[in-house]
Amino acid sequence: MDTMNMGLANGEKKPDVYDYIENPGDKMLAEMLQELIDNVELCRRGVGSRRRALFLIGGSGTGKSTALLHHFRRFPEFEPRVNEYGETVRPLLSIEAPKPCGTKDFAVAILDAIGVPSRARQTEGELYATVKTQFRERGIIFLHVDEAQHLRRHSSSQAILDVQDRIKTLMQIADWPLHMIFSGVPDLADLLKGGDGQVKNRSLVMRFVPLSVTKNRADIQRVLVDIVVDKCGLTLPDELRTDDFIGRLCWANSGSFGEIIKAVQAACFLAMSKGKDSVDLRAFAFNYQRTSGCLPSDNIFIAARWSEIDPANSVADLGAPEKKGRK
Repeated sequence: MDTMNMGLANGEKKPDVYDYIENPGDKMLAEMLQELIDNVELCRRGVGSRRRALFLIGGSGTGKSTALLHHFRRFPEFEPRVNEYGETVRPLLSIEAPKPCGTKDFAVAILDAIGVPSRARQTEGELYATVKTQFRERGIIFLHVDEAQHLRRHSSSQAILDVQDRIKTLMQIADWPLHMIFSGVPDLADLLKGGDGQVKNRSLVMRFVPLSVTKNRADIQRVLVDIVVDKCGLTLPDELRTDDFIGRLCWANSGSFGEIIKAVQAACFLAMSKGKDSVDLRAFAFNYQRTSGCLPSDNIFIAARWSEIDPANSVADLGAPEKKGRK
């Protein structure tokens, strides 16, 4: 049974709990995006910085993509506009890197997103020439690549150098200030290594790190109050305001901001489906066991020594036993 889709008591509708909740890294992300925006104008005046890329690196569920989407909507420079000829100009092109994704695949993915057909016989050089022309003709100033770790198709130094070279050439289009935003998991950092710093020296880098109770207690408490009380209108009992519960919530979700939000939402939906006016520990424990597949004794929300449980090993006991080799 999926608590995210259960009907609520008395035919009630789900509250709008999907409004954006501020991420602890939002202020820094906004500042970095503003720096890219400002640099576009400086580049047009011939005095811009060579740092025309932003790398957002963090584990799955840390909130990178959601935060970017939120800020893309906040800054008018990323939004479509109508030019003096009455044409709609879309300065931001956002794509997801295909998997696998070699340098030629990257160019084809960009053209596909624009809606420009490519031919199988086109060389890589021809494809990138078309990409650069299309950026200029369509007024695309920002390219966002999500799941950008897929650009790292092979881990060999030559493969990394090839991708770095293509990224560098896109940031050096003659008389066109293209700026690039890459978001992905930690493997993405390989694109910043080696190559005499040809990409790293042209980039800003931001890490989306897992939350911890020590540093982020107030942030996690804010998520609980925002969703449980403000959005769902439920009571947040004292047992869910303790450091112990906040620690369990953070630990069970590996500190991932987005996953913590989903866990709180799911617990609220479960409570409301039962007609309750309060959310409790049992709702979190029930949902965790369903989604993690853990043994009852390994349920982080109710286990006594929860900090010794690795959530990544929740189904480790289900694996086939290793075969012993002959002696």
